[in-house]
Amino acid sequence: MLLWKKMKKIFSQSISFGLIVFIVLIYSVFFLQAVNGQKIVWGVRLVDLDLGRTDSETVQKTLKNKLDNFAKQELTFFYQDKSWPVSPDEDGTVNLTDLGFQFDERAILEMAYRVGRQANILINLKEQLISFVIGRQLEPIYQLDQEQFQNKTAELFKDIERPAENASLIFNQETDSFSLKHSTKGTTIKRDRLLTDLADRIKSFSSQPIELQLAFDYPTVENNEVELARQKAEQILTGQPYRLTLEGEYWTIDKERIIDWLKFEPTKEENSDNQILGCFLDEEKIKAHLAETARTIDQPIVNARLETEGNRAVIFSAGQVSFQVHQAETLQGLTENILAQPPISQTKIIASIAPPKITLSQTNDLGINALIGQGISNFGGSPKNRIHNIKTGTAKFNSLILNPGEEFSFNNLLGDSGPEEGFLPELVIKKNKIVPEYGGGLCQISTTFFRAAVNSGLEITERSPHAFPVVYYSPQGFDATVYEPHPDFRFINNTPAHLLIEGVIQGSQLTFNFYGTDDGRQVKIKGPYVLEKKEDGSMKTVLTQEVYQQGELVYEQTFYSNYNSPDLYPIGGNEEENSELD
Repeated sequence: MLLWKKMKKIFSQSISFGLIVFIVLIYSVFFLQAVNGQKIVWGVRLVDLDLGRTDSETVQKTLKNKLDNFAKQELTFFYQDKSWPVSPDEDGTVNLTDLGFQFDERAILEMAYRVGRQANILINLKEQLISFVIGRQLEPIYQLDQEQFQNKTAELFKDIERPAENASLIFNQETDSFSLKHSTKGTTIKRDRLLTDLADRIKSFSSQPIELQLAFDYPTVENNEVELARQKAEQILTGQPYRLTLEGEYWTIDKERIIDWLKFEPTKEENSDNQILGCFLDEEKIKAHLAETARTIDQPIVNARLETEGNRAVIFSAGQVSFQVHQAETLQGLTENILAQPPISQTKIIASIAPPKITLSQTNDLGINALIGQGISNFGGSPKNRIHNIKTGTAKFNSLILNPGEEFSFNNLLGDSGPEEGFLPELVIKKNKIVPEYGGGLCQISTTFFRAAVNSGLEITERSPHAFPVVYYSPQGFDATVYEPHPDFRFINNTPAHLLIEGVIQGSQLTFNFYGTDDGRQVKIKGPYVLEKKEDGSMKTVLTQEVYQQGELVYEQTFYSNYNSPDLYPIGGNEEENSELD
């Protein structure tokens, strides 16, 4: 009986204790639920930063300040007797941000908030209770920009790093061949180890110095693994000069550019994991070249227009075909041709071409329907006044219309070349002197006219060369000097239709275009050829114009030029004879 009472008492005490424990647990659960609420649970820490029991705005601000400060904290590295920072930053320090590390605040907050909230209620309560009793330690979450890390560490530790260099090829201008660039062994920072050490510092928000470790860096391409690349590069050069072609025109790609496009890089050997030197084309450089070429070709469509008053065109546009280069397709064709075996030297430019809706022949009944000839000269290096006179004189001849059979006289159409006409003083050749005079430089126009008339197959009735070779009129022997009243430059419009003259100045290039009717004549220009040239600069030249109809020679003109030495014509003097509007 006594034993029963004793057991009953013990049982009663056990139930009471269990009930108390149960009540305490229930209270603790409700207490934790109430305290934690929608906040990060009690006891959650990021390293040494307490995140629990804090409202959202405060914890975000606290976390951001902590991470920002740590990310900007100076890092210290050492290797033997060397130490860093050595950084391009203005303050001379280097930190995690410099190395490409970026903390993910949002991911850290989400991870912290999920503690005790990502399973069923019992497990969640268990996690919250454990966190409350012993705490829950979290590690920072971050991203790393590998390229920035590589670049910054390479710059930071450039004094101790010597990366290996693969064997390669360089073009030797003296021998006109590819020479071997020998491979070399190097040393490099153990970046994997460095990242591990940095990760350890981040886990504990530590700023302890980090010891660097070096490793040998071996080339992946040795000296005996370049021969296939050499053969390929040499084969590519056998195709030069390479040309891009379009509508009868071509753009040459010279040897130096092709060499610049060659790129030597490691590549896997066929049927092996071993790396050898490969020869490739640098597509970015080719793209840049094609883009530059396309800018000289691309043009919008322009309809022809011609309105006349008397013997002048008051509105004129010859019309323009539209060109639009397809650079991607052209790039593909060019690279395939260069790499072909054997290489293909010519590549057709792929382009969209569209003619104008209104052609020149539809704008008039004068027979002006095509470009029949063109003359070009360059006045680069001319003084300011000479350039002004060339532009003023060109405007006088621009849009002129000649009747069939009409003789053109440069001096008659030019008229006065004094200040009243807008001309300025510039050097001219007068007798045996070079002196300033109004209208100097107009021979640039007469010379360009001469070239256009000869190229158009027109009959030249008067032409005189300059007294000595003038640099602006290269090639020598294709010039025409003028001065009122003589020498003059004259030609006859011996075409069956009217002739329209268009003068165009682009930069330092002067062009005269002759528009009329293409009557089927073919013009062959021979020369100018130098017959005799002396050390004093004097020379004799010959230029021949041959005009054919249906394959038969119709007429031929030969232009001889006898140039004196420039030394005979010093600057100065006022003589009035034998003058030229140089």
